[in-house]
Amino acid sequence: MSPRVCKACGCAEIDLDQARGNAVCTNCGSVLEDNIIVSEVQFVEGSGGVTSAVGQFVSSDGRKPAAP
Repeated sequence: MSPRVCKACGCAEIDLDQARGNAVCTNCGSVLEDNIIVSEVQFVEGSGGVTSAVGQFVSSDGRKPAAP
C-alpha cells in the first residue's frame, strides 16, 4: 500500500502506474499525480543486445513509493 491518502475521499489505496506515470485513487478515481518522472536514468544492455532504461521513481512530494 502507498503512504499517500486521497484528498478527495480519504482513501489510502492508491494505484501507482509507473508505465503511465500516474497515481490514481482506487476508491473514487481521482488522479493524485500525473506525468511522474524519474530522477536519474540508466541504460543497460540485456541478452541479445536489447537495451532498457532503468530509473528511480520520484513522486511530487519527493518520497519513494512503498514496495508492492
